[in-house]
Amino acid sequence: MIRTQQSQRPRDARAGMILLVVTIVLVMLSLAGFGFVAVMYTENKAAHLNVDERHVKNATESATVLLASIAAMDAQGRRESGGLYDNPDLFQGALLYAEPGTDAAVRMTVLAPRIDEGAYAGVRFGAENESTKLNLAVLPFWDRLVPESGRKALMQIPQMTPSVADAILDWLDQDRQQRSAGAESDYYSGLDPPYAPRNGRPESLDELLLVKGVTRELLFGADAKQNYNQNEEESESAPGGFGFASAGEELPWAAYLTLYSGERNVDSQGQPRAFLNTPDLRTLHQQIGGRLPDAWVRFIIAYRQFGPYTGSDEGQANATIRLDLTKPAKHKIASVLDLIGSRVAVPSDSGSAQVFQSPLRESPDSMQSALPRLMDAVTVNRSPVLHGRININLAPREIIAAVPNMPATVVDQILTSRGLPGSSDDSQRQHPAWPLAQGLLSLETMKQILPYVTCGGDVYRAQVVGFFDHGTPSARAEVVIDATAGSPRRVYYKDLRLLGRGYSLDVLRVPSIDNLADTSTVDAAEAN
Repeated sequence: MIRTQQSQRPRDARAGMILLVVTIVLVMLSLAGFGFVAVMYTENKAAHLNVDERHVKNATESATVLLASIAAMDAQGRRESGGLYDNPDLFQGALLYAEPGTDAAVRMTVLAPRIDEGAYAGVRFGAENESTKLNLAVLPFWDRLVPESGRKALMQIPQMTPSVADAILDWLDQDRQQRSAGAESDYYSGLDPPYAPRNGRPESLDELLLVKGVTRELLFGADAKQNYNQNEEESESAPGGFGFASAGEELPWAAYLTLYSGERNVDSQGQPRAFLNTPDLRTLHQQIGGRLPDAWVRFIIAYRQFGPYTGSDEGQANATIRLDLTKPAKHKIASVLDLIGSRVAVPSDSGSAQVFQSPLRESPDSMQSALPRLMDAVTVNRSPVLHGRININLAPREIIAAVPNMPATVVDQILTSRGLPGSSDDSQRQHPAWPLAQGLLSLETMKQILPYVTCGGDVYRAQVVGFFDHGTPSARAEVVIDATAGSPRRVYYKDLRLLGRGYSLDVLRVPSIDNLADTSTVDAAEAN
C-alpha cells in the first residue's frame, strides 16, 4: 500500500502541472486574440477616420473650386448666380456626400466677416472683395503720382502712427533713402539677428511683423481662433494672439490691407474694353462702332485727330461730324471723362474750322444716362489687369478716405449714397464715376480720382469649411482666389484645421428638419 501511494503522487503532480500550463497557454492565446481584435478595431477606426478626414479636406477643396468658378464669371453672371457678397443659397452648408441610412453627410460652407461701423458683426456666406482694401504693392506708385499720398492713405487706418507709416513705406519702396520717421537698412542691420528690408512687394502680410513698430496685436488682433468672435480666454492672451479682432471691437490692420487686389479690364459682358488711344483709328472705329452710338464714335475719332478745342466758339450741338479715317491720330485721351462736355474743331474744305460740341454733355441727366455705357465700353489703360483700385461701393470709410485726391467732405456722402453692401442691381452705381453723375464730385475732381477707384474686383478672400452633420471631423482654411487672368488661381492658402471648426453647426448649415440633431455639446467644444 505504501509503495502504491508513493508511486501515484508524481503522476498527480505532473497532471496538475500540465493543467496549469494548458490554462496559461489558453489565457495567453485569449489575450493575444483580444489584443489582435483591439488592434484591428483601432486600425478600423483609424481607417474610417482617415477616410472622414479626406472627405472634409476634399470638401474645403470643393468650396474653393466653387468660389473660384463664381469669381471667374463676368459681372452679369455673378449677379445671376446670387453674387459673392452674401449668398447663403450657394455657400451655406452645401451637401456634397450623404451615405443612405446614416448621418454621414459631408457639407461645405464659404464665409467671410460681416463688418458694420468699423467692427466685425458676425459672418456672411460669401467672400471678401480684396478691392475693398488698401493694396500695399501700389502705395509707392501712388506716391510717385501724388506725393505723400501713400503716407496719407496709411494714416487713415486706426491706430496707425506717422513713424510706422513711414517704416512700412520704406519697407515697400525700392530706394534705400530713409523717410523722416521711417527705417531702412541701417536700423534693421543693427538688430539681433540682423536682416534687410524687402524694398519691394512683401510675400505676405505676416512679413510686416518685421517692420519697425508693427506688432502682432496691431496687425492681426487677438482672435486666436480666427472666427471673428473673441472670447474671454483670447482677450486675456491678446498680446500673443493672432487672427482678427473681436466682434464689436476696432478692426486690426489686416482687415484694411492686402497684397492681391485686382480686376479684369473688361466690360459687364466679360469682353475687353476698347482702348481709346489705339494708334490705328480704323481699328478704334471698328472696336467702338458696335458699342457706342454713332455720334459718340465720330466725336471720339475727331478728338483723337484734332484734340480738344479751347477757344471761345460755343460750337454746334447735335451736328454730324464728317469722318476721314485717313487722317492720323495726333492726340491721346488722358481720361475717359475728357470726352464729357468738351469740343473739337474740325477743319473744313474752305479752310475754316467747324467747332462741334461733345454729344456727352455735362448735365446731370446726360451723365446719368451716358456714363454707365461709356465707362463700361472704353478705357484709357490698355493693361488687361488693373491692380490696387479701391471699390467705392464696398470699401469702409477709412479706405475710401485713403484714395488720392479724395475730398474729405465727400466720403460720408459716398457712403450714404451707395446703398446697402452687396446691392449691385442699380446700374447707375456699377461704374466708378457714379459720384460725378450724382453731383457729389465735380468733373475735374472725378478725373483726379478715377484712376484709383472701381466698382468691381476679381480677387476674393474667404474661409472654407468642410464638415460632417454630426460635427466631427472638420477642416477649415483661408484662401484667396485671383480671377484676374485666365483660369482662377489660388494665390494664398492658410490651413486653420488646428484651430478647430471655428463655427457652430447652426451657423455652417441651413437649419432644416433633417439636421436638427442635438449637437450642442460638439458645437461648444468645436466653436470656442
